[in-house]
Amino acid sequence: MSTKNALLAISQGSSLMPVEQQTELVKTYLPENHLPEVRNMTAVSQVLAKGDTCTALLAKQVGTKRIEALVKLYLVRLNELLDLKRPLSEMAIDEIAATLMTGLYRNLSLTDIAFVLQQAARGVYGEMYESLNVTKVMRWFDAYFEERVAAAERMSEAERSKHNSLMGRDRSSEQAQEDGFSAFKKDYEIAQLKQRATQRKAQGGQNKPKAGK
Repeated sequence: MSTKNALLAISQGSSLMPVEQQTELVKTYLPENHLPEVRNMTAVSQVLAKGDTCTALLAKQVGTKRIEALVKLYLVRLNELLDLKRPLSEMAIDEIAATLMTGLYRNLSLTDIAFVLQQAARGVYGEMYESLNVTKVMRWFDAYFEERVAAAERMSEAERSKHNSLMGRDRSSEQAQEDGFSAFKKDYEIAQLKQRATQRKAQGGQNKPKAGK
């Protein structure tokens, strides 16, 4: 498949979203616009932190054909970038793009997909041995999916720990305020007792008969 054919596919399909919004969304995820940001990502946590919309929801907004076509653009780019002896065939690219729109893969965003392919180009998933096929590429996504779930769990746990820590500090602060008030109240009551005792003593001295009378 060529880049030209993939771009042609992007113009096909239908959606309830206004044409202007569809065009703007698609432009956002074109490789030339999206990859500069993805290249700066080195960890799954950075992809998750971006919080991009998953392909399943994007497909509802602009149509499944357009999202598949965007995925194909990234795959075509990878083919051209690696310059392998046996690159992905057009049929293989179609199969991978269609598969990524089904099952659990539908929960991935286009940023996830671009990140996986970018990591593959960097050699993160191992040697390609001058060839690519559907099985190899889908193994990348399976490995990434497991890593993504683990990263999401770590981020969730860190968020819970942070929340509990903040709650603990709030409780400690409230307790300190209560302790401070109790101490102040106790000191105040002691001072009042001393003052009353002094007043009674003074009054007793005034009421005491003078000597010689």
